[in-house]
Amino acid sequence: MEKIAYLAQLAAVLEVCTDKPGNVTSSNDFHDTSYEDFLFSSIALGSAVRNAAEKGFSAGVGDIPVSEIGVGELIKKGIYDIGGSHLGGNTHLGMLMLFIPLAAGAGLCISKSVSFEKDLRRFTDQVIRDSTVRDSIDFYDAIKSANLGSIGSVGGICGPLCKPHIRFHELMEVSSPEDRIASELAGGMELTFEFSLATLENIFKGTCSIREAILQTYLILLSGFPDTLIVKKAGLRKAAEVSDKAKEILELRGIFTPEGRDAIAEFDSFLRKEGNLLNPGTTADLVGAALFVWFIMNRFEY
Repeated sequence: MEKIAYLAQLAAVLEVCTDKPGNVTSSNDFHDTSYEDFLFSSIALGSAVRNAAEKGFSAGVGDIPVSEIGVGELIKKGIYDIGGSHLGGNTHLGMLMLFIPLAAGAGLCISKSVSFEKDLRRFTDQVIRDSTVRDSIDFYDAIKSANLGSIGSVGGICGPLCKPHIRFHELMEVSSPEDRIASELAGGMELTFEFSLATLENIFKGTCSIREAILQTYLILLSGFPDTLIVKKAGLRKAAEVSDKAKEILELRGIFTPEGRDAIAEFDSFLRKEGNLLNPGTTADLVGAALFVWFIMNRFEY
C-alpha cells in the first residue's frame, strides 16, 4: 500500500517537474499558485492514495463491499490534506479524482494476486461503477469546505452538484460533456488505458527520458483533445486554437530540435499572456494518471 502511494507521489512530482507549456513549472509560477505549492501537494496526496489502496485490498478479501470503498470520502481526505500543505488553492483535484479509484483498483488486484496489466482497468472501473450517493455528497462537501471556488469553477463539474443526489458514477456521466476528468471516470478510463499509456511508453522507449516522454505525451494529448479547463475559462474556440498550436509543434521535424524548442517557448509565451486563463490543467492531470498507471504496471512487484 505504501508503494502505491509512493508511485502516485512520484507521478505527481515528475509531472510538475517537467517544463510543459502553460503549466506551473520550476521557472514559472501563477500569481496565486507556485511551483512549491505543487510539490507540497504532490507529497500530501499520498496518504489518501494509500488509504484508497487499503480499502481496495479490504474489498478484495471480502472485508467490505466495493461500494463501501468510499471514493468520495477519499477524494475529500486528499483535498483536505492538500489544502493543509500550502495556500495555493486547487493544485491536484483532477489528478486526485483519477488517482483514488486507480489506487483502489490496484488494491483489489493485489488482494487477488492478479495482473495489473490485465485487471487494473477492470477493477478501477468497478470501483467507480459501484460508487454511491454518499460518494457524490462527500465529493461536493470537499469542494465546498476546501474553498476551491464556486462549484462551476472546479473541473467543469457544475449543475448536477447543486443537488448531489445521484451516485458518483452517474455524476461523472452527466458531467462528461463539459469535463474530461469526469468523462474518464464515467467511461472506464478509456483515454488513459487505450491511448495515453501506450503513447507514454512508446515515446520513452525512443527517448529513454521520462521528462521528454511526459512533454511529448502532453503535447499529443493537447493537440487531439481540447483542454476542458481552458474551455471552461476561455471558451471552446480558444481551446481549439490551443490544440491547433500544439499540433503545429508536433508537425515540426522534432520537438527536441532547436526549431522545436523555439516553437515550444513561443507556445508557452502565448499560453501565459493572460495569466493562467489558458492553463491546460486537465491535460496535465491526464498525463499524471498515465504516469501513475505506467509506474504501477512496470515498477511494482509483490
